[in-house]
Amino acid sequence: MRALQRSRDQWERWGALDPYFAVITEPCYHREHLDAASRKQFFTTGQRQVEKLLLAIEDCTGAFPTGTRAIDFGCGVGRLTLPLAERFECVYGVDISTEMLREAARNAKEFRIDNVRWAESPGLAQLSGQYDLVVSAIAFQHIPVREGERLFTALVEGLRPGGFGWISVTLGPGHPAARALRWLRKSVPLAHNIVNVSFLGRNWSYPYMEVNGYSLNRLGVLLADAGIKQWHVRFGPARTWRKLSIANIIFRKGDAAGDPSEELAPGRG
Repeated sequence: MRALQRSRDQWERWGALDPYFAVITEPCYHREHLDAASRKQFFTTGQRQVEKLLLAIEDCTGAFPTGTRAIDFGCGVGRLTLPLAERFECVYGVDISTEMLREAARNAKEFRIDNVRWAESPGLAQLSGQYDLVVSAIAFQHIPVREGERLFTALVEGLRPGGFGWISVTLGPGHPAARALRWLRKSVPLAHNIVNVSFLGRNWSYPYMEVNGYSLNRLGVLLADAGIKQWHVRFGPARTWRKLSIANIIFRKGDAAGDPSEELAPGRG
């Protein structure tokens, strides 16, 4: 609970201080640099990612995602939520940060999108059985692993029969030097602040962005426990030694007529 509260506090600070940069850590998305052009570019990345992930789901499962409702877990300021809202009757945008959700709601209003329902992460259980597609991008890496596995299970179990999933996670343990640096910044007083000033060129008090690596085997067990017999992974390489590798987990949930994954070739896409 202490780790979860620390994570929630971090993301409330990020949501208040620099919400767009917290989603995509490129200099042009810092609050002081954000203008109409960079905002348009930011949401264009979301449009493109939604298009790609829906095609990836079709490629892996043999069926294009259908249904009326989708959930974007770790929605941030709505980068993927708003494009999903153009394709589904209703989309649930879920995040741990109320500050992020406020900004996401402002964006939805600006784009005249009114079929999104915003919810904080503790309300996830109330949405169980109400969505046909679950999407989560660059969110689980910022959640403590034990809590992340619990949320991963809740998202999969809450998916309607026949529904689809695309969930990205970062894989551990990563480069030994990067692990040591993460531990230092997270555990040693003032270490993160020193790194901010000395290596990242940031303000002393800039918040820490927690990053965690998951076990693909552990997540596979959780999928199996939820009745997912076949699942696929599209890997994304770490771009620098400090980054963890990304795994995009793609699956379809069985329905009353039988598990659609039984028709798929075994292995990974």
